[in-house]
Amino acid sequence: MKLKRSIIFILAALLLLLCGCQKTGHIPEITNPGFENELSGWTTQKYTDDPGVSIGCVSDEGAGKAACISSSVENDVRLIQELAVSPETGYRITCRVKTEGVNGGAGANIGIYGIAVTSEPVIGDADWQEIELKGVTAAGQKTLPVSLCLGGHGALSSGKAYFDDVKIELLEDASGLGNVFGENAKAPEVKSESKSGELTGFPTREILTYSALVTAVMLLIWLWHVVCAKKPFRVEKQERSSWYWVLLILAAALIARIALSFIFYGHKTDIVCFTAWGMRVINDGPAHFYDSWCDYPPGYMLILGLMSGVYKIVGGGTQINALLVKVPCIIADLGLAYIVYRYAKKTMRRSAAIALLALVAFTPVMAFVSSAWGQIDQALTLAIVIPILLLYKRKPVWAGIIYGAGIIMKPQALMCGPAYMLFIIFGCPYEEVNQPRGIARLFGIKKDTVKLRILETIAAVIGAFAVIILVSIPFRGQQGPFWLVEKYYGTATSYKYATVNAYNFWALIGANWKRVETPFLGLDYGRWGTIFMALSVVISIALYVYSVLKHKVCKGALPLAMAFMLEGIFMFGHFMHERYIFPALMLLMFAYIFYNDWRLLVTYVALAATMLVNCIAAFYYSKLFDLGFYWDEKLIYWCSVANVALFIWFAYVSFDLLIRNKPKKGFNG
Repeated sequence: MKLKRSIIFILAALLLLLCGCQKTGHIPEITNPGFENELSGWTTQKYTDDPGVSIGCVSDEGAGKAACISSSVENDVRLIQELAVSPETGYRITCRVKTEGVNGGAGANIGIYGIAVTSEPVIGDADWQEIELKGVTAAGQKTLPVSLCLGGHGALSSGKAYFDDVKIELLEDASGLGNVFGENAKAPEVKSESKSGELTGFPTREILTYSALVTAVMLLIWLWHVVCAKKPFRVEKQERSSWYWVLLILAAALIARIALSFIFYGHKTDIVCFTAWGMRVINDGPAHFYDSWCDYPPGYMLILGLMSGVYKIVGGGTQINALLVKVPCIIADLGLAYIVYRYAKKTMRRSAAIALLALVAFTPVMAFVSSAWGQIDQALTLAIVIPILLLYKRKPVWAGIIYGAGIIMKPQALMCGPAYMLFIIFGCPYEEVNQPRGIARLFGIKKDTVKLRILETIAAVIGAFAVIILVSIPFRGQQGPFWLVEKYYGTATSYKYATVNAYNFWALIGANWKRVETPFLGLDYGRWGTIFMALSVVISIALYVYSVLKHKVCKGALPLAMAFMLEGIFMFGHFMHERYIFPALMLLMFAYIFYNDWRLLVTYVALAATMLVNCIAAFYYSKLFDLGFYWDEKLIYWCSVANVALFIWFAYVSFDLLIRNKPKKGFNG
């Protein structure tokens, strides 16, 4: 009996040991981890093929050889080795690093190819030290492309970095790390070639076909609005409430966006960044969040942290995690559509307002950016539009608070700051109020004077700064006193190109992904871009001030002037991305509601169509870059031609309305 019990005990122990061994996962084997065989086993990848880039091996005193990556310009240069790993398993990757004159971006680091996750950067001149990167593989993930990097995805660096003694080991406790090593991590593939030997495969025809089909749907909704708006509008005889139509349209738009989110996981870099950053907020806390690389300000990180907290509760795979990351901007998307309806029904028939609600809710580029791409431009747009509507109600403090939330979410909001201030001072079209309130009541001012407007401007600025400071304090950690300013500057200048897939004037003349230092007509792209951005701000403010002084103030002047400013910056400024024009689209819609000029709505539809082509093309450029299918030069050229022509048309309409103030009421009369 004792022998039988002993045998059972031994078998049980072996079974437990076997189960434990199966759970630990596979330990990958690294080929040539010390570079004694030069670069054998490693592949190279360069973001830009600059003559100043070199990758090789050098003698490492006392330790044989080491890999050396050098770049005289900001770049993302990597040595990559794809390792066989186990799914849902924690790993710790380490290596020794030395740097010489490394500047900017992610510095020298360990990364994972295909996702923007890196170890802590080594910058400047640093002697040999060990760095590490920890993470968990995703469900079903079998390979992990480990990268030794100078720079990173969207975080370019220059200088010289040395790497040696690469190691990978299992983590005994990987709880709380999240799927940092996501399923999008994939080594670059060999470029496909056609039979003639030329690279092929960028889906231009498909992009144009899909864009045409969904734009046709938008045109049908626009036609529905036109038909409804042509009927007389009488305030005293408004139609009955149609809440069921509002709810039905918003519900349909929500379902369409959720479906789109499952069809498209999202932009491979952006989504993985957002999910990893959200987990970092939860696991490391705000104070240690910026110990690792992140090129976004802290505002939206709080929202990502909240959504990661929800994900930890509800669980699910990477697709659910991606959907949760997109939810805030999907809500912002539908919120913008509803706000349009609320303001439209004050100036037009309710059926026409419902059609306008549907037009915004089913504008293809809005759904694509929030649900397919997974970017946060809707949240930024909301933070730019709402302050204007709050200013109309003479609530400058609340306007400043919302605008401050926009600044702490995305640096692009800063472009609107000077315009907001001058718009308030020079005659924001406030709604009439019976009694002084807010700042006027506080200072005992009974009339609308320049003094009151200056005080309101100061109050708005204080409100904006208060939000920025309160949100940023928890994220400071051990960073310097001016860390946020440095963060904004680094983010704004991280892509030092004339245009980054923004089909504007610079793309039209062939400057897409061209360095800003490139000479052009006596200056360079960067200086010309700065001049044009300043001119866009000055001209838009001048047009608004003239409109206020010359004509009876119209509410449409403020969103129209702001839209013109943003479109001018997008079209002629440098560092532009394809989505930076996005807020101008909704500002155009509100300008149409207040001016009742058919030309503005036509401009909205046309701009939404060209934006869709631009955004889909940029999205697929990021997906197909590794295959060598970079972009279609003809598509860039003709879409840029369309955008430049559209800007000229929009400039004419803006000047006509802001200077002559004679809207062409083709419908909604």
